[in-house]
Amino acid sequence: MIASTLTDRQKRERDYYNQYAELSKDSSQKVDISPVVNVIEGKETRPWNSYWAIYKFAIDNFNTGDKLLDFGSGPGENAFRLATIGYSVEGFDISEKNIELSKKLFTDQGKSGNFQVSSAETLPYPDENFNIIIGIDILHHVDIELSIRECYRVLKTGGKAYFREPVDVGILDRIRETKIVKFFAPKNTSFELHITEDERKLNSTDEKIINKVFPKMKKHYFFLFARFDKFYRRGSDPRPSVLEKLDYFLFKTFPFLKKLGGTVIYELEK
Repeated sequence: MIASTLTDRQKRERDYYNQYAELSKDSSQKVDISPVVNVIEGKETRPWNSYWAIYKFAIDNFNTGDKLLDFGSGPGENAFRLATIGYSVEGFDISEKNIELSKKLFTDQGKSGNFQVSSAETLPYPDENFNIIIGIDILHHVDIELSIRECYRVLKTGGKAYFREPVDVGILDRIRETKIVKFFAPKNTSFELHITEDERKLNSTDEKIINKVFPKMKKHYFFLFARFDKFYRRGSDPRPSVLEKLDYFLFKTFPFLKKLGGTVIYELEK
Protein backbone atom coordinates (compact mmCIF):
# COMPACT_ATOMS: atom_id res chain seq x y z
CA MET A 1 0.00 0.00 0.00
CA ILE A 2 1.24 3.49 -0.87
CA ALA A 3 1.59 5.52 2.35
CA SER A 4 0.02 8.63 0.77
CA THR A 5 -3.29 6.81 0.35
CA LEU A 6 -3.67 6.27 4.09
CA THR A 7 -5.94 8.42 6.23
CA ASP A 8 -4.46 10.21 9.23
CA ARG A 9 -6.00 7.60 11.52
CA GLN A 10 -4.52 4.75 9.49
CA LYS A 11 -1.11 6.40 9.56
CA ARG A 12 -1.28 6.70 13.36
CA GLU A 13 -2.22 3.03 13.65
CA ARG A 14 0.56 2.01 11.26
CA ASP A 15 3.17 4.06 13.10
CA TYR A 16 2.04 2.77 16.50
CA TYR A 17 2.21 -0.88 15.41
CA ASN A 18 5.52 -0.44 13.64
CA GLN A 19 6.95 0.80 16.94
CA TYR A 20 5.11 -1.85 18.95
CA ALA A 21 6.47 -4.56 16.66
CA GLU A 22 10.02 -3.35 17.25
CA LEU A 23 9.52 -3.44 21.02
CA SER A 24 7.97 -6.92 21.05
CA LYS A 25 9.79 -8.63 18.18
CA ASP A 26 11.65 -11.08 20.43
CA SER A 27 8.57 -12.30 22.32
CA SER A 28 6.42 -12.45 19.17
CA GLN A 29 8.37 -15.46 17.90
CA LYS A 30 7.35 -17.58 20.92
CA VAL A 31 3.84 -18.83 20.25
CA ASP A 32 1.74 -20.85 22.68
CA ILE A 33 -0.28 -23.21 20.48
CA SER A 34 -2.02 -25.01 23.36
CA PRO A 35 -5.36 -23.21 22.70
CA VAL A 36 -5.46 -25.12 19.40
CA VAL A 37 -3.50 -28.32 20.00
CA ASN A 38 -5.11 -29.14 23.34
CA VAL A 39 -8.58 -28.80 21.82
CA ILE A 40 -7.74 -30.88 18.74
CA GLU A 41 -6.18 -33.61 20.88
CA GLY A 42 -9.09 -33.59 23.34
CA LYS A 43 -6.92 -32.62 26.30
CA GLU A 44 -8.63 -29.38 27.29
CA THR A 45 -11.24 -26.84 26.23
CA ARG A 46 -11.92 -23.42 27.70
CA PRO A 47 -15.30 -22.29 26.32
CA TRP A 48 -15.34 -19.46 28.86
CA ASN A 49 -12.23 -17.86 27.32
CA SER A 50 -13.01 -15.72 24.26
CA TYR A 51 -9.66 -16.42 22.59
CA TRP A 52 -9.91 -20.19 23.04
CA ALA A 53 -13.53 -19.95 21.88
CA ILE A 54 -12.73 -18.26 18.59
CA TYR A 55 -10.04 -20.86 17.86
CA LYS A 56 -12.65 -23.55 18.63
CA PHE A 57 -14.96 -22.03 16.01
CA ALA A 58 -12.10 -22.23 13.51
CA ILE A 59 -11.46 -25.87 14.46
CA ASP A 60 -15.13 -26.81 14.17
CA ASN A 61 -15.44 -25.23 10.71
CA PHE A 62 -12.25 -26.73 9.26
CA ASN A 63 -12.32 -28.76 6.07
CA THR A 64 -9.21 -29.94 4.24
CA GLY A 65 -8.12 -27.40 1.66
CA ASP A 66 -10.00 -24.47 3.21
CA LYS A 67 -8.51 -20.99 2.86
CA LEU A 68 -8.55 -18.74 5.92
CA LEU A 69 -7.98 -14.99 6.14
CA ASP A 70 -6.52 -13.64 9.36
CA PHE A 71 -8.21 -10.23 9.30
CA GLY A 72 -5.56 -7.92 10.74
CA SER A 73 -2.85 -10.49 11.39
CA GLY A 74 -0.47 -8.46 13.57
CA PRO A 75 2.88 -10.21 14.14
CA GLY A 76 1.44 -13.58 13.12
CA GLU A 77 0.80 -15.47 16.36
CA ASN A 78 -2.91 -16.00 15.70
CA ALA A 79 -2.22 -16.89 12.07
CA PHE A 80 0.31 -19.47 13.26
CA ARG A 81 -2.24 -21.09 15.58
CA LEU A 82 -4.82 -21.13 12.79
CA ALA A 83 -2.31 -22.66 10.37
CA THR A 84 -1.67 -25.37 12.97
CA ILE A 85 -5.31 -26.43 12.55
CA GLY A 86 -4.55 -27.13 8.89
CA TYR A 87 -5.86 -24.06 7.12
CA SER A 88 -4.14 -22.43 4.16
CA VAL A 89 -3.61 -19.08 5.88
CA GLU A 90 -3.30 -15.60 4.46
CA GLY A 91 -3.09 -12.42 6.48
CA PHE A 92 -2.75 -8.68 6.14
CA ASP A 93 -1.75 -5.88 8.46
CA ILE A 94 -1.30 -2.13 8.12
CA SER A 95 2.13 -2.37 9.80
CA GLU A 96 5.08 -3.29 7.60
CA LYS A 97 7.00 -4.41 10.69
CA ASN A 98 4.20 -6.77 11.72
CA ILE A 99 4.23 -8.34 8.27
CA GLU A 100 8.00 -8.84 8.54
CA LEU A 101 7.52 -10.59 11.90
CA SER A 102 4.74 -12.78 10.47
CA LYS A 103 6.86 -13.90 7.55
CA LYS A 104 9.84 -14.59 9.81
CA LEU A 105 7.73 -16.60 12.26
CA PHE A 106 6.28 -18.82 9.52
CA THR A 107 9.66 -19.27 7.84
CA ASP A 108 11.43 -20.13 11.09
CA GLN A 109 8.71 -22.64 12.02
CA GLY A 110 8.48 -24.20 8.56
CA LYS A 111 4.86 -23.11 8.08
CA SER A 112 3.31 -21.93 4.83
CA GLY A 113 1.50 -18.59 4.90
CA ASN A 114 1.02 -15.50 2.76
CA PHE A 115 1.11 -12.04 4.34
CA GLN A 116 0.63 -8.60 2.78
CA VAL A 117 0.69 -4.99 3.91
CA SER A 118 -2.82 -3.60 3.60
CA SER A 119 -5.55 -1.72 5.42
CA ALA A 120 -8.78 -3.47 6.38
CA GLU A 121 -10.78 -0.98 4.35
CA THR A 122 -9.30 -1.93 0.96
CA LEU A 123 -8.27 -5.58 0.76
CA PRO A 124 -5.92 -6.96 -1.94
CA TYR A 125 -7.94 -10.15 -2.50
CA PRO A 126 -10.45 -11.22 -5.17
CA ASP A 127 -14.14 -11.71 -4.50
CA GLU A 128 -15.29 -14.94 -2.83
CA ASN A 129 -11.73 -16.01 -1.99
CA PHE A 130 -11.89 -17.38 1.57
CA ASN A 131 -13.86 -20.15 3.25
CA ILE A 132 -13.52 -18.53 6.67
CA ILE A 133 -12.31 -15.25 8.13
CA ILE A 134 -11.01 -14.79 11.66
CA GLY A 135 -10.47 -11.34 13.16
CA ILE A 136 -9.16 -10.94 16.69
CA ASP A 137 -9.26 -7.46 18.27
CA ILE A 138 -9.28 -5.65 14.92
CA LEU A 139 -12.64 -4.01 14.14
CA HIS A 140 -12.35 -1.49 16.97
CA HIS A 141 -9.26 -0.09 15.20
CA VAL A 142 -10.80 0.41 11.75
CA ASP A 143 -13.64 1.97 9.75
CA ILE A 144 -16.38 -0.54 10.52
CA GLU A 145 -18.55 -0.11 7.42
CA LEU A 146 -15.75 -0.16 4.85
CA SER A 147 -13.96 -3.06 6.55
CA ILE A 148 -17.01 -5.24 7.07
CA ARG A 149 -18.06 -4.75 3.43
CA GLU A 150 -14.61 -5.87 2.33
CA CYS A 151 -14.94 -8.87 4.64
CA TYR A 152 -18.24 -9.77 2.96
CA ARG A 153 -16.76 -9.32 -0.52
CA VAL A 154 -13.79 -11.67 -0.07
CA LEU A 155 -15.73 -14.35 1.86
CA LYS A 156 -17.20 -17.24 -0.12
CA THR A 157 -20.96 -17.69 -0.19
CA GLY A 158 -21.85 -19.97 2.70
CA GLY A 159 -18.62 -19.07 4.47
CA LYS A 160 -18.35 -17.65 7.99
CA ALA A 161 -16.45 -14.84 9.64
CA TYR A 162 -15.72 -14.59 13.35
CA PHE A 163 -14.62 -11.39 15.07
CA ARG A 164 -13.61 -11.15 18.73
CA GLU A 165 -14.16 -7.54 19.88
CA PRO A 166 -14.51 -5.36 22.99
CA VAL A 167 -17.95 -3.73 23.17
CA ASP A 168 -19.44 -0.74 24.93
CA VAL A 169 -21.61 -1.73 27.90
CA GLY A 170 -23.70 1.31 28.79
CA ILE A 171 -23.52 2.12 32.48
CA LEU A 172 -20.44 -0.03 33.10
CA ASP A 173 -18.42 1.89 30.53
CA ARG A 174 -19.70 5.21 31.87
CA ILE A 175 -18.23 4.16 35.22
CA ARG A 176 -15.07 3.05 33.40
CA GLU A 177 -14.67 6.58 32.05
CA THR A 178 -14.76 8.27 35.46
CA LYS A 179 -11.57 9.94 36.66
CA ILE A 180 -11.09 7.70 39.67
CA VAL A 181 -11.33 4.47 37.62
CA LYS A 182 -9.03 5.81 34.90
CA PHE A 183 -6.54 6.76 37.62
CA PHE A 184 -6.18 3.09 38.58
CA ALA A 185 -6.69 1.78 35.04
CA PRO A 186 -5.40 4.39 32.54
CA LYS A 187 -6.63 4.49 28.94
CA ASN A 188 -3.99 6.77 27.45
CA THR A 189 -2.01 5.65 24.42
CA SER A 190 0.44 3.07 25.74
CA PHE A 191 2.81 0.40 24.45
CA GLU A 192 2.84 -1.33 27.82
CA LEU A 193 -0.96 -1.57 27.95
CA HIS A 194 -1.30 -1.97 24.17
CA ILE A 195 -3.64 0.99 23.68
CA THR A 196 -3.66 3.07 20.49
CA GLU A 197 -4.87 6.65 20.14
CA ASP A 198 -7.87 5.90 17.94
CA GLU A 199 -9.18 2.56 19.18
CA ARG A 200 -12.66 2.40 20.68
CA LYS A 201 -15.14 -0.22 21.74
CA LEU A 202 -17.86 -1.27 19.34
CA ASN A 203 -21.32 0.14 20.05
CA SER A 204 -24.90 -0.44 18.95
CA THR A 205 -24.44 1.71 15.83
CA ASP A 206 -21.47 -0.43 14.76
CA GLU A 207 -23.51 -3.60 15.32
CA LYS A 208 -26.32 -2.28 13.12
CA ILE A 209 -23.80 -1.69 10.33
CA ILE A 210 -22.40 -5.21 10.72
CA ASN A 211 -25.87 -6.73 10.82
CA LYS A 212 -26.94 -4.83 7.70
CA VAL A 213 -24.04 -6.31 5.73
CA PHE A 214 -24.36 -9.73 7.40
CA PRO A 215 -28.06 -10.34 8.23
CA LYS A 216 -27.07 -13.79 9.52
CA MET A 217 -25.33 -12.57 12.67
CA LYS A 218 -24.99 -14.31 16.02
CA LYS A 219 -23.34 -12.96 19.15
CA HIS A 220 -21.43 -14.92 21.78
CA TYR A 221 -20.85 -13.04 25.04
CA PHE A 222 -17.90 -13.00 27.45
CA PHE A 223 -16.31 -10.76 30.06
CA LEU A 224 -18.61 -9.68 32.88
CA PHE A 225 -16.62 -10.02 36.11
CA ALA A 226 -13.53 -11.12 34.16
CA ARG A 227 -12.94 -7.43 33.41
CA PHE A 228 -11.40 -7.31 36.90
CA ASP A 229 -8.73 -9.88 35.96
CA LYS A 230 -6.46 -7.01 34.88
CA PHE A 231 -6.05 -5.96 38.51
CA TYR A 232 -4.48 -9.21 39.70
CA ARG A 233 -3.54 -11.34 36.66
CA ARG A 234 -0.84 -10.80 34.09
CA GLY A 235 -2.07 -10.86 30.51
CA SER A 236 0.23 -13.77 29.73
CA ASP A 237 -0.96 -15.89 32.68
CA PRO A 238 -1.59 -19.33 31.11
CA ARG A 239 -3.84 -20.57 33.91
CA PRO A 240 -7.64 -20.62 33.49
CA SER A 241 -9.41 -17.55 34.88
CA VAL A 242 -11.84 -18.22 37.70
CA LEU A 243 -13.78 -15.07 36.80
CA GLU A 244 -14.11 -16.14 33.15
CA LYS A 245 -15.55 -19.45 34.36
CA LEU A 246 -17.97 -17.56 36.59
CA ASP A 247 -19.08 -15.35 33.68
CA TYR A 248 -19.66 -18.40 31.50
CA PHE A 249 -21.88 -19.97 34.17
CA LEU A 250 -23.81 -16.75 34.77
CA PHE A 251 -24.46 -16.11 31.07
CA LYS A 252 -25.81 -19.64 30.61
CA THR A 253 -27.90 -19.54 33.78
CA PHE A 254 -29.14 -15.95 33.51
CA PRO A 255 -29.21 -14.99 29.80
CA PHE A 256 -30.32 -11.43 30.56
CA LEU A 257 -26.83 -10.77 31.93
CA LYS A 258 -25.34 -11.14 28.45
CA LYS A 259 -26.07 -7.47 27.79
CA LEU A 260 -23.37 -6.70 30.37
CA GLY A 261 -20.72 -8.76 28.60
CA GLY A 262 -17.75 -6.60 27.65
CA THR A 263 -16.46 -8.87 24.88
CA VAL A 264 -18.41 -10.38 21.99
CA ILE A 265 -17.53 -12.90 19.32
CA TYR A 266 -19.56 -11.98 16.25
CA GLU A 267 -20.44 -15.01 14.12
CA LEU A 268 -21.27 -13.83 10.60
CA GLU A 269 -22.49 -16.01 7.72
CA LYS A 270 -22.59 -15.00 4.08
